Amino acid sequence: MKTTKITAKYVIGFKDGGHHIYEQGELVYRGNTVLFVGHGYQEPVDETLNMGNALVGPGFIDLDAVADLDSTVLAFDHQPGWKKGRLPASDWQRRETYTDAELDFNKRYAFSQLLLNGITTIAPITSILYREWAETADEFRRAADIATGLGVRAYLGPAYMSGYGVVNPDASFTMRFDEQRGLKGLEEAVRYVERLDQYDDTIMGMLAPDRIEGCTPELLRQTAKAMRALDCPARLHSCQGEFELEMVHQLHNGMSSVELMAENELLDHRLLLPHLQLLGGKHATPEKIRRELTLLGQSGANAVICPLVAGRHGKYFNGVSRFREAGINISLGTDTFPPDMIQNMHVGAMLSRVSSADITEASAADYYNMATLGGARALGREDIGRLCPGAKADIMVFDFDRIHTGQVFDPITALVINGNGRDIKGVIVNGDKVVWDGRLVKLNLDLQQLHHQAQQQFEGFIASYPERSHRHPPLAEIFPPSFPTSRG
Repeated sequence: MKTTKITAKYVIGFKDGGHHIYEQGELVYRGNTVLFVGHGYQEPVDETLNMGNALVGPGFIDLDAVADLDSTVLAFDHQPGWKKGRLPASDWQRRETYTDAELDFNKRYAFSQLLLNGITTIAPITSILYREWAETADEFRRAADIATGLGVRAYLGPAYMSGYGVVNPDASFTMRFDEQRGLKGLEEAVRYVERLDQYDDTIMGMLAPDRIEGCTPELLRQTAKAMRALDCPARLHSCQGEFELEMVHQLHNGMSSVELMAENELLDHRLLLPHLQLLGGKHATPEKIRRELTLLGQSGANAVICPLVAGRHGKYFNGVSRFREAGINISLGTDTFPPDMIQNMHVGAMLSRVSSADITEASAADYYNMATLGGARALGREDIGRLCPGAKADIMVFDFDRIHTGQVFDPITALVINGNGRDIKGVIVNGDKVVWDGRLVKLNLDLQQLHHQAQQQFEGFIASYPERSHRHPPLAEIFPPSFPTSRG
């Protein structure tokens, strides 16, 4: 196995329980494993990569990574969402909007974007709003091949659900359930995870019940049992929006989402919980919120905070300091386009300060830790999200020589507040170069071709909105342009 040394102005190692900055540092790895981080490595190496005025750090971990052409961007200026296709119309006959080939392209495109942004470990998510039902094991077997080909480390599992929300002609909301279909989806997901040993250790399994309001108590109980039997992560979107709070309250005798999870024994250190923005249920009180924070902290369940998409929807979670005091591990997801973890860290730090009215509420270092150590902790791993002897060689290189990165006074703060994903110049996963100088070197994909095909498919996807939207208005009414538009 080849031994490689990387040198850079800043190397982020792991020492004494936390990240450590080595100025003019060295990182050495052999095969897929880090051997050394620090100064003055004396053993022979096969190659040396001098990265110059750059930061070399652990790859980012994205636990809510869009594996789709993102539909949430369509809701940014087009509200209310229930009128604009975010809930399907009750008279829509559910169908697959994309072909299998198009679904595969979406994942190839999305996984490529994640890598280009320095994200080395992903737990993908797609929208099933436009699906015939949910995801399938066949689809995710192909996803595993796509992830392996591109070189990203991935936690995979097809999403499943017992039911989904609809908007009725009178603008009321209801849920439609098929519990047996949900349980069958769980069985399929379990078989999928059990059969992943045919792949190398960059492909791992997870369970992905779609949204808590679409899960019956029995599906939650069986998911909890499967999670523990497989000893794998399970991710459940919860405490996300008002529709969820209302449906959970109506369907489960006034419970909140956290109470519903606790009632069905799902709270666990393997549980990944994106968003957690609306604790306490429909009728939240400070005492209910404190009680739920305590429940989450005692169980070891992990918060997956998605700052960019949350801010776009005018929401955010209930405070870095409060979650810390409750003992809740905080990790990050991107959950929208662009899948820019650096932008998410910056927006997250700002939202934390604004929502708490306290400039000391969260720092750049706090969010860098969430994007690395927090994600690794959520997955129960000590070999990713950090660079130290024995860790996996999952590495990103951030370029400070680009003029728009400004002046560096502290490399982590400068990266977070001045940088973005376009400043990533190199990504190594499991010891293999996958991105170098802005190119996907493992498959040598044509990024312009990916970009153009994604645009074509997205236009076709947008054209399907009238059939799914409330009262089926024309597309120009669903998504009017920002300004009057003339076309030649």
